[in-house]
Amino acid sequence: MKRRRFVFSALTVIVVLLLLTYGVACWIGYDTASLPSTQFAPTTPEGDYEEVQFPSRGQNYMVHAFLQLGSLNAPALINVHGYQSSRYVQHMRDRAGMMNQLGYTVLTLDLSDSGGSTVDNGRISFGYSERWDVLGGFDFLLTRGFAPSQIGLVGISMGAASSLLAAAAEPRIRAVWEDSGYTNALTVLGEQAHTAGLPSFIVPGAAILGWLRTGDRVFEVNPIGEAATLKQNDQAIYDVHCQQDQIVDAHHGVDLYNAYKSAGVNVQFWQVGCVSHGEAFNYAPAEYSQRLDTFFKQYLAG
Repeated sequence: MKRRRFVFSALTVIVVLLLLTYGVACWIGYDTASLPSTQFAPTTPEGDYEEVQFPSRGQNYMVHAFLQLGSLNAPALINVHGYQSSRYVQHMRDRAGMMNQLGYTVLTLDLSDSGGSTVDNGRISFGYSERWDVLGGFDFLLTRGFAPSQIGLVGISMGAASSLLAAAAEPRIRAVWEDSGYTNALTVLGEQAHTAGLPSFIVPGAAILGWLRTGDRVFEVNPIGEAATLKQNDQAIYDVHCQQDQIVDAHHGVDLYNAYKSAGVNVQFWQVGCVSHGEAFNYAPAEYSQRLDTFFKQYLAG
């Protein structure tokens, strides 16, 4: 009898220690993934621009952005950066400049809690709350005289996932340029944990712990699951991905395209020969510009 009690007590202690170890690993993992890596120094676009701010849709904080006006009656594009990035980084300013030179009005956002000027709860949520920032930009452009049919989304990486979720939540959005996005937040985080030599099984626990701490439901970030909604909304999607992307594996672009195509979504796919994450624009700038312009001229009014 004493032996059984000892074995039971020992097993209980082991289970408790394992659970505590798992909880600590999840706590550290969530902090590592959800906190911005840096506070970006402010920079400004080349040429004329306006510093604007507007409410994130349905939230209690303001989104900060650069507005660069385009040609008369031309469409407007919302330029959405990726994970731990900002409107201030050179890559985003270069992309905005390219689109503005094509004649588009460009609204380049600082997504919440990524190290730029927009602040909510201090945590990146991989598209869960960032979609409301994108939709706040959509609402703002409506107040500046643009019709819903004149507003398109251009997102990269986490910004692409945020843009797809925003489109699913807003049927009036007609077209989304999705560059280097992911199928599902937990999937890509698990893959990145594995690449870093960490056990991927901490990701679901970290996501649940993050929800309990902040209310952000990272486990609900599932752009691939929005296929039926995008089809119902009759929205056009352009899927761009580097063939050897080392951060968000190329299968994410392929899987998104196949799922959307199977659901009847109006989707196009360009798999680019680049090897770095989100580098299609730098790898083939002229073709990137031409394809983007052709896409939005086809699906946006103006």
